[in-house]
Amino acid sequence: MATVLIAGNTGLFTQEALERVAADNTVVLAGSDAAYDGKLRNIRVYETTPMEESFAQLFDVYAFEALWYVSGYVDGGEGAFGEVQMLERALNESANAKLEKFVLLSTIETQNYSVRYSASGGMAERSYPDSRVFSAAQMEALGRFFADKTGMKVITLWLPHVADRLNDKNFLGQVFRKMHRKEPVTFPHSRDDRVDILSASDLTDLLLQITDETDDDTASYFAVSGYLYTYGQLEDALRQAEPTVQVDYENRPDDIRWPDYPAQLRRRYGFVPLDFVPERIGEYYKYFVDEVYASEEGFLRRFLRRLGSGVFKYFELIVVFLLTELIAQYTSESVYFRFVDVRLAFIVIMGTVHGMRLGIVASILEGLVLVGQYMKIGMSGTLLFYNIENWIPFVIYLMAGSIPGYVRDKATEEISFGKKEYDLLRNKYVFLTNVYHGAIQNKGDFKRQILGFKDSFGKIFDAVQKLDSELPQSVFLEGLKVMEEIMENHTVAIYTVDAWQRFARLVACSGSLLSRLTVSMRLEEYARMFETVKGGGVWRNVELLPDMPMYACGVFQDGEVVMMVLLWEASPEQYGTHYTNIFQILCGLVQTSFLRAMEYEQLRHDQTTVPGTRAVTPERLDQILAVQEEMRQAGAAEYLLLRFEDRDPVHVSEALTGMVRGSDTLGQGSDGCMYLLLTQMTEKNFGIVGQRLADKGIGYQIVEKVGV
Repeated sequence: MATVLIAGNTGLFTQEALERVAADNTVVLAGSDAAYDGKLRNIRVYETTPMEESFAQLFDVYAFEALWYVSGYVDGGEGAFGEVQMLERALNESANAKLEKFVLLSTIETQNYSVRYSASGGMAERSYPDSRVFSAAQMEALGRFFADKTGMKVITLWLPHVADRLNDKNFLGQVFRKMHRKEPVTFPHSRDDRVDILSASDLTDLLLQITDETDDDTASYFAVSGYLYTYGQLEDALRQAEPTVQVDYENRPDDIRWPDYPAQLRRRYGFVPLDFVPERIGEYYKYFVDEVYASEEGFLRRFLRRLGSGVFKYFELIVVFLLTELIAQYTSESVYFRFVDVRLAFIVIMGTVHGMRLGIVASILEGLVLVGQYMKIGMSGTLLFYNIENWIPFVIYLMAGSIPGYVRDKATEEISFGKKEYDLLRNKYVFLTNVYHGAIQNKGDFKRQILGFKDSFGKIFDAVQKLDSELPQSVFLEGLKVMEEIMENHTVAIYTVDAWQRFARLVACSGSLLSRLTVSMRLEEYARMFETVKGGGVWRNVELLPDMPMYACGVFQDGEVVMMVLLWEASPEQYGTHYTNIFQILCGLVQTSFLRAMEYEQLRHDQTTVPGTRAVTPERLDQILAVQEEMRQAGAAEYLLLRFEDRDPVHVSEALTGMVRGSDTLGQGSDGCMYLLLTQMTEKNFGIVGQRLADKGIGYQIVEKVGV
């Protein structure tokens, strides 16, 4: 499970694509245009850019395996302001954090250049069609510079158009928008030039493959879809979706060296593009009309409502102005209104309610009315202008509109500034809170990973608990399970060694080995291995000797080997010293548990055996049989159960003297009969043992379980 940071033009990734990436990984989005608004636990969104300090703080919280930086020029984009600087900051932070891999998603248009030479035949230079493509190429050059300077792997992908049915911000989204509005669609090149469209799902699969790959290096690749397609064929597909579409061509030169198939990506990362986008143009356009454009119309209505609220105050100004003039006309002869100026009140109200701008507009309107009144009484414009006393009403009107308006605007700006300051602090602490919670979650995830890792203390403690048993047979079974789980190896075999150190007897093994291994091992045939094991070391078959196990380690009692644990096969990555140390530790745990079980069995010998015999009691026999049956069900061992005709424990025990192996068990059943449990024995290889019993005149019967 990798942790990936996506920065730059994050709007390229739709919610569907992000959830695809987050299925097995943790995704951190750093951008204000992120399309994700869901609640998936593995996706975290931070509204920050590489130019902000909070972006650098993300590297303190998360251990990123890779950063995917999406250029603003991808898929026909025009780039973002200061994008080269943002990319430089992102590369700097990645290098400082020792990031393993930096993936730059650039546009394939940077390969649309012609090579020109100076008149004197000097160094060749690339000539790009416009400044936009040149700027995108500079971003790629910056990535190569950091790769050379810091040693960080910088993978550049030259992307064609990227399509997703949920994304309206891409090339196809712009085409669909023009189609729906009945506007002509313009393609930059000619009808016969190639156009390539990569699906978002193929792109995310490629990025995940690049992130997971460790054996690669800095390089640039064409991330094409592998389908040969022209603008003319795209036009035909658009006409099937919208017959009235009008398509124009700018006929710009296309000098891109298009590969027919992304062969380099396939060889390096195993990338195989699957989707053929042009055949789904109709589906994408239908979704755009049904969903995306409907949401745009909702946005338009919201915009008109906001515009209406701004226009309303001017409408209010006109209405109140007309009402004021009407009142002034009707009250001009009233003695009460000689002390109240309705027009002045109107100006003060407008300035106080709507600010200085509306206050001045109101004062100008009333000034024009005053000019009209002067004209009615026969005052000329010259007299009005040169007589300073006539200016006094206009000055008062302007002061009445501007002063309350200024006070109101100042208060509004203070409130607005305070709100912005509050929002800034709130966003900062929301960001820090999100980062804190992300760190807490990472801590929990790392803790679970550490405790669940194959050689962690948690796993070792779990192995100790599983091996804690009073039955040696249980130690064999649990030891086998622990070895297979922690060593990640399913060719484990456990042998017991006889007192003469000549033979080893198989007691448990992985299911894949049960039919391949011999039940008895003559140790002189494995002399080199056994000498190493007897010396207390771990045998490693570094010479790859045939018919020899890859690993072997001994379990000792009083200085003698009583048991061996073998790994018959191992993959190349399991040849290291670290793997050897884990194997030796686990064998030590098996030894401790086995010896403890043997000591416990010796201490309880009188309670677990029938007096005067070597036969175990019915309770002990049931326990041993239960473990053997579990081993058989797991494919780790076989056994055969014999029931004797003679029910006398002493007589049967004496008759079997010298015939019972150390790994076999003689016991009395709950039904009073005597039973012999033969480990790693089947009816096919029972012939010799059966002949020995017949020679001694011991009657027996092969049974499935006690009492049957």
